[in-house]
Amino acid sequence: MGNPAGLRRKKREKRRAKFEARLGVLAYMPKAIQEEIKKEMAKEEKK
Repeated sequence: MGNPAGLRRKKREKRRAKFEARLGVLAYMPKAIQEEIKKEMAKEEKK
């Protein structure tokens, strides 16, 4: 049967991996952190 919590965790990790593959690594980060990272990336591109 297995541990139900472990099964949920594995399912959640698979779903998260699919989203990150499609939307990028920033998909599961809070919006504030996403914006900071995007600003830093834009600065690096300008150099």
